[in-house]
Amino acid sequence: MSGQHHPSADILAAYASGVLEPGFGLVVAAHVDGCAQCRRQVASYEAISGDALCEIDDAAMGDDALSRVMSRLDGAAPEKLAMDRRPFAERLTLKPRKWVAPGVWVAAVETPHARTNRVYVLSVAPGMPTARHEHSGAEFCTVLKGAYRDELGLFRAGDFAATDHDVNHQPVVQGDEACVCLFATEGRLQPQGLLGRLAFAYADV
Repeated sequence: MSGQHHPSADILAAYASGVLEPGFGLVVAAHVDGCAQCRRQVASYEAISGDALCEIDDAAMGDDALSRVMSRLDGAAPEKLAMDRRPFAERLTLKPRKWVAPGVWVAAVETPHARTNRVYVLSVAPGMPTARHEHSGAEFCTVLKGAYRDELGLFRAGDFAATDHDVNHQPVVQGDEACVCLFATEGRLQPQGLLGRLAFAYADV
């Protein structure tokens, strides 16, 4: 999976420093997982942060700090965890799918997030549009499979998109396969039209 649309430098720096809310960090991770260019950029930010640690003031430590550390080293080694090499989409833990319309389903992702925010996977069948909508706040999206086009361009598998309340768009699935995307949103989406409002309310997005 490779992408033509990448997170901004600010978003990658925030991701590398761990300050993104987990749901938004998960969407960035989905892109970084398949993008060598962004992995290198994240690694450089992490190296800069590591160097910065050398410049902070020394902290006072207890007289027994060294002995306590050494005693812990004498304990049993922690179990080594095997690396999960499945594709990113298969590593997500999803709640049951909700079929919103023929060919359209949504599933919430089990990950920590603010009560008002949403983290979910949306699958839309080939050729279908979503309802035109605006946003209450930030929205991060990584395309896991397929492609869509909206007013911002064409987004294929691996691409990342960040939008906010200034964006009013209507993505339409491109190609001959379903488009599956991972989203994190601040607040609720604001669809236009009665059917859109009903569908989004049922989907809880």
